Amino acid sequence: MPEYKGSWEENGFFLIPELLGKDELEEALEELGRIYPSGAEYAEGRTDGYPHAPERLPDRPRGKQTLFTQNPSQFAGQIDFPWTGQALNRLTAHPRITEVAATLLGTVDLRIYQAQLWAKYTGARDYEQPLHLDYSSHTFLVPKKKSRPQQIEMFLYLTDVTAERAPTRLVPRPLTREMPPVPYHVWRGTHPELYRAEVSFPGPVGSLLVYAPDIWHRAVDLTEPEGVRIWMNLSYKVAGTDWLGLQSFQRVAMTPDWQRFVAASTPRELELFGFPPPGHDAYDEDVLAGLSRRYPGLDTGPWRDALDV
Repeated sequence: MPEYKGSWEENGFFLIPELLGKDELEEALEELGRIYPSGAEYAEGRTDGYPHAPERLPDRPRGKQTLFTQNPSQFAGQIDFPWTGQALNRLTAHPRITEVAATLLGTVDLRIYQAQLWAKYTGARDYEQPLHLDYSSHTFLVPKKKSRPQQIEMFLYLTDVTAERAPTRLVPRPLTREMPPVPYHVWRGTHPELYRAEVSFPGPVGSLLVYAPDIWHRAVDLTEPEGVRIWMNLSYKVAGTDWLGLQSFQRVAMTPDWQRFVAASTPRELELFGFPPPGHDAYDEDVLAGLSRRYPGLDTGPWRDALDV
């Protein structure tokens, strides 16, 4: 992490190439191949059995920037956690990823508030976006600029991201430091200097792109024939920041995929999703007995030991 500190403090973003090695991701990538088609399969229309592959829209002029409210189909191909693939699910609590978040946010008391898979394919959609800030859907407030952030956003690359596979464009913070947060998007015609200053980070599978909440950024179209880009959106926040959020994991707590994830998790991993830690007064003998029934296979020993104390 020290080698990225300068870029983080100056520009507000950085890429860690191959934070997770391809060998380490092997099982997760096999699961991913059962969820999304390859770029070649998609280009040939062989998408049967892949319900999350975005339907190809009719050809239309491309490159026109539109707000997400005007072009919601951009989000086709996005799937919320948990997924039918426990190796993929476990990446959300991977210690090397959460260590990055803890270091930048200044605390190990974190909560994950966004975990999504997203696949984009050449020709499927017009993915062109205006430069924008994500706070509009992540917080009731606006980003802090003069102190350590309370949230952080990450993209874990699950395919190689080349220059032709639409790496996210970001604007270095020095160029936007004095910009107001409202409106939360700016157009090429009004701010051409920001578009000229964009940078992007191609990288191999397993790389982690990290950016702060006050960074202007945008998506662009894929240009590679039969191209595909798949990644995992991961966002973490400091515990106790109830004004920050995006996904409610309680609403998926009845699904088998969630139950399997919980049963294989440690107390520390579950704290990321909002479980109270061992020793919290949310637990008593009845609650622990109920958890054992709700999540078969969960080792309630750490909570029980703290209860005994």
